[in-house]
Amino acid sequence: MKTCTKCNQEKPFTEFYTSKTHKGGYHCYCKPCESERSKTKNAINRERRLAKAKEWRESNPDKANGAIKAWQERNKERYAKLIADWATNNRDKVNAKWMQREAGKKKRTPQWLTDEMKRQIEVEYSLANWCSNVMNESYHVDHIVPLQGKTVSGLHVPWNLQVIPAKVNQRKSNKVGA
Repeated sequence: MKTCTKCNQEKPFTEFYTSKTHKGGYHCYCKPCESERSKTKNAINRERRLAKAKEWRESNPDKANGAIKAWQERNKERYAKLIADWATNNRDKVNAKWMQREAGKKKRTPQWLTDEMKRQIEVEYSLANWCSNVMNESYHVDHIVPLQGKTVSGLHVPWNLQVIPAKVNQRKSNKVGA
C-alpha cells in the first residue's frame, strides 16, 4: 500500500504509475491524481504546445506526412472509421462536394457526344463494377485528364476514361495520368 501525496488516500501499488526516477519505483501521485495534474498542465500550455507542433510540421513536412501515413497504415480500421464518422457528421460537405463533381461532369460532357459514345461511357462504369465484383477490390472509373484539374480540365468522354483500382484513383486525386 502507498499513500498518494495529492489526495492523501492509501491505495494499492497498482493504483500508481511505475517510475525509475522516483524513490520506491512509483510516482507520488495515484493514477487519477496524476491524470488530473497532467490535464491541467496540458491545458495551461496548450497554445504553446500547439504552436511548437505546428512549427515542427511546417519545418519538417516530409517527416510529418510520413508519420501521418505510417499511423494510417498501422490503424487502417480506426482511420476508416474516422473518415466514415466525419462523412456522417459532415453530410452537407460530402453532398456539396459530390454535387460539385456531378455539375462539373455535366459541364464537361460535350453536346456533340453521340449515343454510341454515351453507351461506351456506360460500358466503362459497368466494367468498373464487374472488376470490383470479380477482384474483391473496389475499382473506379477515372478521368485521365481530370474534369477540374489545377492546370488543365478534361472532358467526360469515352477516350478520357480508364478503370483503375480505387486506391490508385484516390492517390492520383486531381492529377493528370495514372
